[in-house]
Amino acid sequence: RDRIGAVDAVEDVLQETLVHAWSGLRDRSPRHVRAWLYQVARNRCADFLRSAQRRERFVESEDLATIINRFGVPVARQRRAAEDVVDAFDHVPEKERAALRSFYLDGLSIAEIAVRHRCPPGTIKRRLSHGRDMVRTELGVTTNRRSTAMSAESRTGKETFPGIRPDISIEQNTGTPFSIDFRELAWWFIVPEVGDRVRWADYEPTRDGTVWRLTEDKTAAASRCAIIHGRQCVEIEIEEHRHQDREGLLPLNHDPEKTARHTRFWGCLTETEVHWLAVESMKSDGTRELLTCLDEDFGWDWGMSPRLVEDKDYLTEQPDGSLAKNTDAPQVFSHGLYTVRIGDRAFECMRVFDIDEDASERAVLVMAFVTRAGRTVLFRRYNGNLWGKREKPPHSWGVEMTWEEDLPHTDRLVIDGVKYVHHYDSLTDVACGLRA
Repeated sequence: RDRIGAVDAVEDVLQETLVHAWSGLRDRSPRHVRAWLYQVARNRCADFLRSAQRRERFVESEDLATIINRFGVPVARQRRAAEDVVDAFDHVPEKERAALRSFYLDGLSIAEIAVRHRCPPGTIKRRLSHGRDMVRTELGVTTNRRSTAMSAESRTGKETFPGIRPDISIEQNTGTPFSIDFRELAWWFIVPEVGDRVRWADYEPTRDGTVWRLTEDKTAAASRCAIIHGRQCVEIEIEEHRHQDREGLLPLNHDPEKTARHTRFWGCLTETEVHWLAVESMKSDGTRELLTCLDEDFGWDWGMSPRLVEDKDYLTEQPDGSLAKNTDAPQVFSHGLYTVRIGDRAFECMRVFDIDEDASERAVLVMAFVTRAGRTVLFRRYNGNLWGKREKPPHSWGVEMTWEEDLPHTDRLVIDGVKYVHHYDSLTDVACGLRA
């Protein structure tokens, strides 16, 4: 108002400022958004002052039904666009919506919003980022950020995982066990929030059990918001790279000729659970297959997992050293506080189990070590002794090869009378010192 002087034009200039600012967000997420918005407003005021006489001629002309701005867009349409932006806020989750309204409509700084909502400034920044993505999706505005999210990291000369697995030691800790807010998509180590990124590597033992070699490394990047079957979620890009040097290692389940794959996942967080909503995978013939939460048996492989993981003495050690699971134990639970040393790094972790409900020698078991922050550093895959119906070479045709025969030197774990054989380890980038 102070700049343009014309009280009746203030609303028009404000609407034009909002629309221009929102259009600018298609191509950028300004680092200093508030200062950038002020600059946009100053520019729109200058445009108004430069074109004041021209607009007066338009107003005096009875042939024009609307006032046309310098972009050739009727002001009435601009107002509707600005209203659409504000209306889109109502389709954003409560926390993100509150941050957007406080920042864009109330004019508060990030620090002021953090005080109002009693949370760290970093949390507010994250909510604003997620909220902007959701509003873009609601308005049908697309960006190219997803296609560059993965490639940008690939061009930076990132550090690689060691070819041989670092030494690992695991010691039970006498401290007090803690509950975990486990927000990762199990067991792909990524939190379904835009901006999260994680790398990890799989290590398998040689047949003599003396060395654990790098067989695959993967990257997951939560790139943008999406909607699957009406549910708001996050799209996650996955890159998987297999390593050629596999002499003396057991074959994986994947195509042995394929050295790299690229897939996508979609997942979301609720207050109490982490949900998989869709999975896109590359088939052996190069076609892509999309499975969603509405497909039959999707929940068997993907489904959901609880965020709260607790240690309530769900396992009891037996006299012979085996373990017995209590009848009230959930599928995912923690048991015991441990200090995990990976190379020269140490982590305080809870030991987390994920045991198939129909446990048998054809099932699998996961043992993971998860920090107080809810991030996995070490993942251990155990196979039931007959998992996968593996067969011996042709001279023993028809006789199943047990995992004990395949891996005679790795660890065994017996729970409720079922023997599981340690197959491979996964180490995340934090565990290997590649990320703080």
